Amino acid sequence: MRAVSRIKLVAGLLCASVAVCAGASPDPGPPIATQPQAQASVLLLGTSGGPLARADRSGIATLLIIGGKTYLIDAGEGVVHQLGRAGMQAPAAPLVFLTHLHDDHYVGLTGLASFSYTLRAPRLDIYGPAGTADLVRGVIQTMEPSARIRTAEQGLKQRPADFAVAHEYSAGTIFDDGNVRVSALVNSHYDFPADSPGTANRSYSLRFDAPGRSIVFTGDTGPSAALAGFAKGADVLVSEMASHADREAVPPYVRPHMDREHLSPLEVGKLAAAAGVKTVILTHIGVTGQADVDDIRSQFGGRIVVGSDMLRTQF
Repeated sequence: MRAVSRIKLVAGLLCASVAVCAGASPDPGPPIATQPQAQASVLLLGTSGGPLARADRSGIATLLIIGGKTYLIDAGEGVVHQLGRAGMQAPAAPLVFLTHLHDDHYVGLTGLASFSYTLRAPRLDIYGPAGTADLVRGVIQTMEPSARIRTAEQGLKQRPADFAVAHEYSAGTIFDDGNVRVSALVNSHYDFPADSPGTANRSYSLRFDAPGRSIVFTGDTGPSAALAGFAKGADVLVSEMASHADREAVPPYVRPHMDREHLSPLEVGKLAAAAGVKTVILTHIGVTGQADVDDIRSQFGGRIVVGSDMLRTQF
């Protein structure tokens, strides 16, 4: 499905419908290798991780703009508001890629889906790990009361169930529209005992490859040698980080989780150096300081960008 770069709003428009193309696959377009080098940028819509509200950060969500199309990676709390701050509306993000199914990475999805539906977006495709279909069914159920009213008001023919489409993925190539090819790697964010029912859950890192451009999103992860290989040679690594202050702020019983299933500044530097990336962009962060940057710099000689909401980086 072609990405919607912008939407024209008619003054005074309060109610709208959605054109649906249920079951259609993204238009592959020409082969990636035949296209000129893509223009690309990363817009950090939200950079906060976890369930705690922060006055200075919205929930984790990143917009990749590449080859004239937009791709949303994770949909944390406040994503629609942050799109508005960027001069966009919800339909500007027709393709969503969820790295895993912790709530701080998807709670903004309901607003994104419902407002996109109301504003006549053709469809919303949501790619995520096993369990995403259940999540999308819940989103659709939440959309239904408003949709029934708008159907009565506007005579809409399509239903939310035809608009929001779930695509569950596993490791390997998960998407290719001719503009970008997206690959997924199981990372080390979850650490369940072998006999735990939680072992069915997976957390992924994602790599987006376009003509002459590549970008890797770690998602939430602990240290991982496989991830360094997965990110090898990428232009940009958008990496989570548990800063020194973030680690100290959590209760002592949470710190082992922070150490095993998130990246310390030192581990971010090791990962970036092993992968040979050009730029690291830090996100999923709280309070960062010079000591964090110094730890990364002790391992990595490339560009370091400390993320903040609405920060745009071109590459």
